[in-house]
Amino acid sequence: MSIYRFTVRFNLENEQERRAAEYLISINRSDKKSRNRFVIETINAYFAELENEKQDNELLEKIRQMFREEVQVVPVAYSLAPVSAKAELTETEKVKNAKSVLDDLEMFE
Repeated sequence: MSIYRFTVRFNLENEQERRAAEYLISINRSDKKSRNRFVIETINAYFAELENEKQDNELLEKIRQMFREEVQVVPVAYSLAPVSAKAELTETEKVKNAKSVLDDLEMFE
C-alpha cells in the first residue's frame, strides 16, 4: 500500500483557518467518518464541482454559438398590414368635417 502524507497547520488567529480547524475537531466519530476520510471527500467534491462548472460553462457556450449561427441564417420577414381607407364619409362625418373647416377658417379673419 502506497501512502502519501500531508500535514496541515492552522493559524488560529486567522478567522478562516480557525473555523476550518474547529470543523475538523468537531467531526463526530459516531458518523463512522474519520477526519482523513472527511478531508479526502471534501477535496474530491470540491474539484468535481469545479470540473462540472467548467463543463457546464463549455456546454452553455456551445449552445450560445449554435444559436447565433442558426439565427444568422433565419430570414427576417415582416409585413405591414395594408391600411384600408374609407372611400366615403358618412353624412355625420361630412357635417363635422365641414364645420371643422369653417371653424378653422374663422381664425384667419
